[in-house]
This record gives sequence, structure tokens and C-alpha cells, in this order.
Amino acid sequence: MLCSNQPFPRRVRNACMEKIVALILPVAIDALGAIMGGRSAKPVDVGAITRPLEEAMKRREQEYQAQRQRDNELFHQRFEELKNANAAERDRLMQDFHREQEQRDRERQAEQERYEARLLELTRTIDDSQEELKKVTDQLQKPIKDREQKIAFVNSLNLPIHQTNSLLLLGPKGLGKSTFLWLLNEGPKPKQSRSDGTVEILHVSGFVDSIGLRGWTPEELLKLLVLMIYDGIPKDLIVFGNDRIDQPITSLGLLGVNHPMIVIMSSDFWRNLEPARGGEPRIHLVDDGKGVRRVEPEAHLERVYNTPVYEDIKEFQLGITPITHHDNLELLVQKREDAGIRPFRFFMDGLGQQFHVEMENSHNMEALFRFIYLYEKKYGRDRLKFMNNATLQDFK
Repeated sequence: MLCSNQPFPRRVRNACMEKIVALILPVAIDALGAIMGGRSAKPVDVGAITRPLEEAMKRREQEYQAQRQRDNELFHQRFEELKNANAAERDRLMQDFHREQEQRDRERQAEQERYEARLLELTRTIDDSQEELKKVTDQLQKPIKDREQKIAFVNSLNLPIHQTNSLLLLGPKGLGKSTFLWLLNEGPKPKQSRSDGTVEILHVSGFVDSIGLRGWTPEELLKLLVLMIYDGIPKDLIVFGNDRIDQPITSLGLLGVNHPMIVIMSSDFWRNLEPARGGEPRIHLVDDGKGVRRVEPEAHLERVYNTPVYEDIKEFQLGITPITHHDNLELLVQKREDAGIRPFRFFMDGLGQQFHVEMENSHNMEALFRFIYLYEKKYGRDRLKFMNNATLQDFK
């Protein structure tokens, strides 16, 4: 959902709004209806996404037109001052003016094309999420053998729904979760490694680290939420991503998890911190006396985090909070809570105080119920095997 901060033509703005509304809203409502069993859960707030974006684009358009007006006034003022000058000087002024205007128009056109490309990427993300969600829905609609006995078994577990004070770090391997913890002095220095395709849930101090999450599909995230039911729902959420942050935000939103904090680290972090052949590092870290490895000067944080994406998010007010390890997380989480920002609130509201499936309303929380049954019966609470291997197709 991140787009250029330059003005865009009306047809592109309208296409963006229509596509978002057409794809996200019905999918979100259907998904929440199936997963949360019809309980009141807030679907993706399309207006909250589109309204700031549309306002930002209108504001940029107004700024662009105002700048053109100022340029024209300055040109005519300068041209009038040169009325007694020779023709060559006036011609040179006019040529410079037109050259500047043409350059500005080219830059504006390039920004429009960048936005349209971003829009296509966004719509592909939503289409992919819709397709993945359809697969989940198809599995939920298949008949189940011994359904009542399976429901009774899950209900007999008496799983309480409670919240913890932990922060969930969510994202695939290699996006900086371990590095972030190391910068906070909450974990060991990471070793460069390739993803081995496994998923683990690691508790580190006040953090819950999802190691090696393999993707942002609803099925993968549902399995993670099952483990959260057992461990306790985290107090807040930090999503680790790249410039395609719209992908996890869309998938989480479809499951009723909204407004996370985000971290987007530079892929060049370690190369800049530990340059090859003993070169001078471009990133300098200094312990602040409280354990945090602070970047000095602070302006060089842009070498650790993808600040252009952060600026887009702040500009368009997308309901997610870009953070760095310099932020006081404890204070930030408290401020978010005081402001009513709790990413898991609607998910927890749908679950109630205890995980319980009603016989007469058996579609209630259907996907979570099936995964809980698989976690207990097929995988014997082996978290690693469950996260890596369980699918809804196992539930027969």
C-alpha cells in the first residue's frame, strides 16, 4: 500500500481506491465470518487505508500546482525586468524556464509510473491473499468424519484465552529479527545462515521470536496463532518485512490482526558494519550504558533501516508504526495501548475468555479448531513439526 509521495492523475487514484475496496473488503468480511464464527470482529478498515492516501495525493497535487504558479510568476517578473535587455538574454531566460519545467514534468511522470507499478504490485498481493484464503475456505467446507467427537475433544482441553506482556517478532528468516534483538542486547550476535525451512517459537526475555516463518499465507499465520493461544496472546506485535510490507499487513488484517509496529532493516547492515578486507565500517555502534547498541551519529540510522519506506508509511498514516531499536519499546507499547492500539484486540474479542466450539454453530473458529486438533492428536504438541508440516488437508 506504499505509493509515491508525488501527485498522480485522477484515473490512477480512482483505480487504486476501487481495486482496494473491491478486493479487500469482501474477502476480509468473509474471512472473519468464517474464522471468528460470526462474532463481532472488525474487518479491514478500508477507509482508514484509503482516506489518508487520497488526502496525501490531493495535497501533493495542490503543492505541485502552487509551485507551478510561483514559477510562472517569478518567470514573468524576471522577464519584465529584462524588457530592456538584449534579445539573447531574454531568450536564454525563456529557454532555462522551459527546460526546468520540462525536467519537473519528467520527474512527475516518472513518479506517476512508479506509483502505477506499486499499485500493480499491491493488487497482485491482494489477489494472492484472496486465492490463499479461498484455499482455506475450500478446506473448511469439506465434510468431517466424527466431527462431534473431535469438537468435544478440543472443548475438553479448556484452553484459556489470556494475554501476556511479550512482544511478538513476526517474519521470515533473514529479515532482521535476531539482529534487532542483538542491537537491544536481548540476544546473541546473529550468525549468517540460510533458512533451513524450519519454524520455531523462541522466548527471549520479553520477546517471542518466530524463527523462520516460511510465508505470509493465512494457513501459516493461523498455525502461529494456535501456538499463541497455548502460550498466551502477545501484548503487541512487531512485523519484520521489506519494501513489500503490504503483503504481511494484508494477510494479518484478513485474520483480524491490525496496526502492528514494523521493522524494515537494510539488507546491507552487516556489510556496512563489518566490511570485507578490513575496510572502514559505515555503521558505528556505541553502547549507551543501558545495553542498547546505538548508532552514532543517529542520522546514520538510514544505513540500518529502510527509511524511505518509513517515510511513505508516516506520510500516508497507514495505521502501522515504523520503529528502530533506538525507540523506547516499553514506553511506545504503553502509549499505543493508552491510545487503544492493540493489534490482537479483535482477534481476542472473537475468541472470548476460553477456546470453545459450539455444537450448534460448528463453523465457529473452524480453522483454529482444526489446527488445535491436529496439534494435539497428530503432532503431540511437537511445535516444530506442527509449524513445518501441518496443513488443513491433514484434518480428515
